[in-house]
Amino acid sequence: MVAFERKQILPMILNLKNIRNLGLVVLLLGFYSFVNAQELARVNFRISPQKATINSIVFTISELNLQFDLQTNNLYLLSRESKRNMEWSDYSDDEYYDSFSDGDKKGKIKSIGGVKVDYYDVFDGEKKGKIKSFGNVKIDYYDVFDGPKRGKIKSIGSHVIGYYDIFDGGEKNGKMRSFGNIKIGYYDVFSGGEKKGKLSSVGIVKIDYHDNSAPAPRPGKIKSIKGNTPDLYVTLDRRSRMSDSED
Repeated sequence: MVAFERKQILPMILNLKNIRNLGLVVLLLGFYSFVNAQELARVNFRISPQKATINSIVFTISELNLQFDLQTNNLYLLSRESKRNMEWSDYSDDEYYDSFSDGDKKGKIKSIGGVKVDYYDVFDGEKKGKIKSFGNVKIDYYDVFDGPKRGKIKSIGSHVIGYYDIFDGGEKNGKMRSFGNIKIGYYDVFSGGEKKGKLSSVGIVKIDYHDNSAPAPRPGKIKSIKGNTPDLYVTLDRRSRMSDSED
């Protein structure tokens, strides 16, 4: 049996503590890297020019470009951030779950450009069949216990999506309150008929509208969008301009 002198034992103990501390540091760094990778970037709120409602939100998370369509409550994978606009990048065809896959997945898309798509199954209740994740980005939904929010997307990654309810007034009821840490505001009854219920702010971005003093047909239409930045910006949804003009 090897005998250790007292002066040898102390350095050994300190080394063990250092190893434990190093392990903790590595763990924390790994957690930080994961959280940091799932931060929202280049968030683009696309709004209807006439109705001043949010049509969709396009954003980047974990190097994935996603589009959240509020009209259909669906989430779409657009492309990989690192490959966008690069014609020389590798190519992966879309894959689908085959006949040997779980019954709820059979025939559904399995991967898009190499990014795996997973779905909730029969054990997940009313979430069954809905998209569960794109790559490592998890997606959750409000359930039967959430009242009017039931079925809407609840979170994307670690970012929770909130909605106004009946206690917030009729002008806001059911509309999006927040997207992650981005707060969303609407004009209330005291703002005048032209603005009532319309989008007023998305984070630091402010939206203003023409009032009754403007010549027809401008009253109620968007006058300005101010405060856009590269990481958060509000734009007019070009696709909705024609349908809006027909209203």
